[in-house]
Amino acid sequence: MEVEFTVLSDRREGLLRGLGNVIIQSGFTLLRQRMSTLETGIQLWLRVSGREERLLELEERLGTHPMVLSFESEHQVSPHSTQPSRSVAGPASARRPPRVASNLPAGGSSGPAVGQVEAELPGLAREYPRIFPRLLGLREKLPDGQKAASMEFAGRRVGSWVYKRDYALGGRLDLPSALKQIALPALRNLLSTDLKENSLRIKNNPLCMPGSHCRAGDFFSGFLRGVLDESGVGGQVTVREIYCRSEGAEDCVFEIVN
Repeated sequence: MEVEFTVLSDRREGLLRGLGNVIIQSGFTLLRQRMSTLETGIQLWLRVSGREERLLELEERLGTHPMVLSFESEHQVSPHSTQPSRSVAGPASARRPPRVASNLPAGGSSGPAVGQVEAELPGLAREYPRIFPRLLGLREKLPDGQKAASMEFAGRRVGSWVYKRDYALGGRLDLPSALKQIALPALRNLLSTDLKENSLRIKNNPLCMPGSHCRAGDFFSGFLRGVLDESGVGGQVTVREIYCRSEGAEDCVFEIVN
């Protein structure tokens, strides 16, 4: 598929190089670009091509990039695609989670309820780290078929924002170092957490009450993906919940491998 992005930034120097790297890392190819100066900042138009299933990843990376103030995209989907063409627009900020608005329908199970999640992001940023009441309220409002994908999506947004706010000045780390120096302290801001080798144990997870059989590790799976992707060990990282408090385990345990 091909997508056209219109990006607004407050900086010209390094803008094309920085976003070009984002495009390549997301598995897309830059076809054409055009830059112009507006009263509101620098506008960069980009036309890219790539695999449709990686489009959400590219939009997330653009939405959290520190040089991007806002962006709009026009999706031009191939005739064989099962997804409709759509437009996405969203402001971004280094101090709050990015907002991405979508006109995808709220029903169905094809992906996250992006519009509902993005509406909660400013509140999550404002109330962080006391975010569980809002997360529980969000989950209750989500369509059943989209709860898991939407909570994972919310986790990735919040995790990416936390990394940029608290850890972005650090150097590139390998996975064990990133778990110890980034993922563990980031989780400990939310709940009591222990690290053993490549497994993180979260205690008293309020999203997974005993007996609920919810297997609701989606938010924390997304959160860990968000902070680790931004730390430079993403792309090959897999996060898997191997024990869940809701199913009788003492704690929720997440295994991270690459």
